[in-house]
Amino acid sequence: MADYEQMEFDVTLESDRDLKENMQAAAKFALNQIKEYQNPTNVKNRHEGYGIAAEGYSALQGKMKSTKTDMDDLLKLLPNGDGDVLNVVGSLYNSAVEVAVEAIKLAAQSQRIMDDLYYGESRPTPLEELMEAEEQQQEDSEGFEEAGEAESEED
Repeated sequence: MADYEQMEFDVTLESDRDLKENMQAAAKFALNQIKEYQNPTNVKNRHEGYGIAAEGYSALQGKMKSTKTDMDDLLKLLPNGDGDVLNVVGSLYNSAVEVAVEAIKLAAQSQRIMDDLYYGESRPTPLEELMEAEEQQQEDSEGFEEAGEAESEED
């Protein structure tokens, strides 16, 4: 019986990984749509990036509020028997989908901010600084001339 439970656990993890990969693919797709249809300018600094992210977060919070309202409505209907449960559950479904859409848009915008700030950053990374220093040192050593050689060339 323990082997069965472990196998079931592994399948669940695999499906979660697949779902996360699909969501990442959806975020990349959304980013491509944003770039194609909205033609956004590059994010210039972290403050502008925060503004873009805050706007997406605010939209996501608005959709979450409507989902909470639908959950509250569903809870109110539970003691009253059947009521209009199908309409409320349908509304909850729609709200959840809208939350997912806003979350994907926020993920896409976050990727755009990250890309623009990383590639637009004027400061080199420590590894790039090290490589530049080594290249400069190599160029300096190649241009080195012995004092005696320089004098003999002038004669």
